[in-house]
Amino acid sequence: MTMTIETPTTLLSAAGAREDRSRGFGKTSTQASGSIPLLGGAPSPDLLPLEQIRRASAELTADPQALADALQYSVPTGRSALRAWAAAREGVCEDRVLITNGAFHGLSLLFEALLDPGDALIAEDPTYPLVFRNLQHKEPEIIPLRLGPDGFDIEALRARLATGVRPKLLYTVPDFHNPTGFVTPPEQRQHLLQLAEHYGFVVVSDNAYHGLGFGGAAPADYPLDSDRVAHVRTFSKVLGPGLRLGWLVLPEWLVGPVARLRANQDQHSSVLTQAVVERVVGAGDFDAVGSATDASGFDAIASTARSAYAERFDLVAGILDDTVPGGIEIDHRTGGIFLWARLRDQQIDLETAQQLARRTYGTDAVLGRYFFRDRPHDDRSSLRIGISHLETSRLRVGAERLANALADPKARR
Repeated sequence: MTMTIETPTTLLSAAGAREDRSRGFGKTSTQASGSIPLLGGAPSPDLLPLEQIRRASAELTADPQALADALQYSVPTGRSALRAWAAAREGVCEDRVLITNGAFHGLSLLFEALLDPGDALIAEDPTYPLVFRNLQHKEPEIIPLRLGPDGFDIEALRARLATGVRPKLLYTVPDFHNPTGFVTPPEQRQHLLQLAEHYGFVVVSDNAYHGLGFGGAAPADYPLDSDRVAHVRTFSKVLGPGLRLGWLVLPEWLVGPVARLRANQDQHSSVLTQAVVERVVGAGDFDAVGSATDASGFDAIASTARSAYAERFDLVAGILDDTVPGGIEIDHRTGGIFLWARLRDQQIDLETAQQLARRTYGTDAVLGRYFFRDRPHDDRSSLRIGISHLETSRLRVGAERLANALADPKARR
């Protein structure tokens, strides 16, 4: 009898063997030494709450019983004190909150709980493209919700739904939208929620930048008194993405399914990390580490960051507008960690300019077309520029390099 030995590639499951078909941010490029790419979506080192985390960690490790507890197994939904803190912010009972390994993990759990292969979902166009990496193994039907400078084309969506298409969910970034910075106005939120309740889909509000508005508070998020709304939150943009910590707020009917899926995957988020963050934000019996003058607590840390981001946004915008031929247009200076710029001069070839930026000038930015799922070739003039991940001096140099690449005569059509 001849025995067939499987080759390594034939051992892969269908999901493991499937090629990554999401476009992401385009082809990556090896950066030369000294390059300052403007790609990042994380806090810069000078805005991370290093002292608060150091002190919180010291307090935890100085308490043998608390440290021992933090090194044990926990429950899938997360530690009660941190869930209660999140619940108080959201205005819901603790039972509806589940601690996750960041927003992307929260989205994965929701997609797994709601979507079967081939199901339909609504996605903003443009939107955060890496969400489609999360979705691609479901091979969903994507219904675009087109976003222009003044808001969404809700009537086009309404007409599509009227044809009989029945999506399971709407994926939206309602505050300081990635990439455009758009803040969905209250009346549009209300119209989209009405469609969700009428046609039976779930609004998944991925609100990672909620506390980072330049002018203060954003409008109220999609209301949690609707059983068609789920909130996705993260500590990453304020406390640091390396913590891998966030939370979901779920309608009651969705809590059990999501918690079961979570238990069958990674069981629970790091208890040690949760215990440190409890002390930083002042959850449970803890006061936030430090005093008000130390920028203690989540909101105080976010306040410091958003002031810095507003200044850095204006710095980059000014350099580009002064240097790039024809200047730039910015539809939304609202908040968040990105600048979405449109070039006035349509004779600038962005593909060529990006290659010049990478190879000659030592920087990079993401071409706008990668954020469009439904019509990627329509956008030939937009760029998304990260303004949060670099200290001001390096950000200035990176912006000057990008502006020079866009102004280079070799970048003209």
